[in-house]
Amino acid sequence: MNNLRILHCANFSTFKNGEAYYSMDRKISHGFIQNGHMVYEFSYRDIAKAQRFLGLKKRSIEKMNKDLVDHCINIRPNILLLGKCELVSLESLEKIKKLLPDIKIIQWYVDFINKENNDFFSKFKYIDVFLQTTGTGLLELSKKYKNTIFSYIPNITDPNFDVNIDIKKEYDVLYIARDHKEDNRYKFALLLNEFCKKENINLKMYGSLGNPYVFGNDYYKEISKARIAINFNREDLIDTYNHNKILGTSDRMNHFIGSKTCTFSPKIIDLDKLYKDNEHVVYFESSKECFEKLLKILNDESYNNIASDGQLKAYEISNSKRVTNYMLNLINNNEIDENIEWKDYVFYDGKKI
Repeated sequence: MNNLRILHCANFSTFKNGEAYYSMDRKISHGFIQNGHMVYEFSYRDIAKAQRFLGLKKRSIEKMNKDLVDHCINIRPNILLLGKCELVSLESLEKIKKLLPDIKIIQWYVDFINKENNDFFSKFKYIDVFLQTTGTGLLELSKKYKNTIFSYIPNITDPNFDVNIDIKKEYDVLYIARDHKEDNRYKFALLLNEFCKKENINLKMYGSLGNPYVFGNDYYKEISKARIAINFNREDLIDTYNHNKILGTSDRMNHFIGSKTCTFSPKIIDLDKLYKDNEHVVYFESSKECFEKLLKILNDESYNNIASDGQLKAYEISNSKRVTNYMLNLINNNEIDENIEWKDYVFYDGKKI
């Protein structure tokens, strides 16, 4: 399929003035453009919000859905590409499929699917390919929704977005999280803070333990100032690793790797198929092991080589062009390239493809 028209309905955060220009939404659009296709971006939340009158949220959502259908009529896209799209109704997808019977619908997803309601799952009736940034649960979904291809995709690291800023290293360790004092991220932050004080390690935190958040280009500046950055997500555990978590991690980890900063992560099942331990990233099975490895790597200064090799690997395997080309191969029913690192996590009708 060459010279495709793609209508990308996602949360582009238009009114945040570029704070999150490095989001998956932008990277995915960028990848399809790199592959030679036209991408029209439809920022569904912004459009709904802009049309809200007298606080009537329901009416503005209805108007946004009508606008989406009208956009499809006017643009006649080959592919409707959906992000989370919780405001896009089942009825809208049904109308679009009836009006454009040859259209393909792809959905990509980066949140926690087990928290979604029935409205979310009902849309699989019209979705041809569903991609998520974790391998957990894909086989089970494919058994239940037999007409949809389910696949893992990695969070994207792209040299046009995720870059190292040439700036002096100021921090030994960087930790960024939104913990809200409610989960293991908060507990981990407390332990990390205590450990770094005890060992005289220069720790910088954002978004945790009352520290402010950081966005935009300043976000990459702060990452570039760190020798080591730790990625720790809400489903990660303190004393062991999550044995039910497959391939999944936040896109923050890929921001760290792409910025050529040595990246620490809890052990995640099969993520070493993408990034090797002590070569591209550093994995740990508990907070205790994390802190032991911090001391070792800060002392032997191997963080520089790990950071460089990790960045090169991420640019090679998870760049925008490669990931979106993989999406197109799925929608075209092409054979999966044997070199795809996550090829074991593609399912259809309850079977691995």
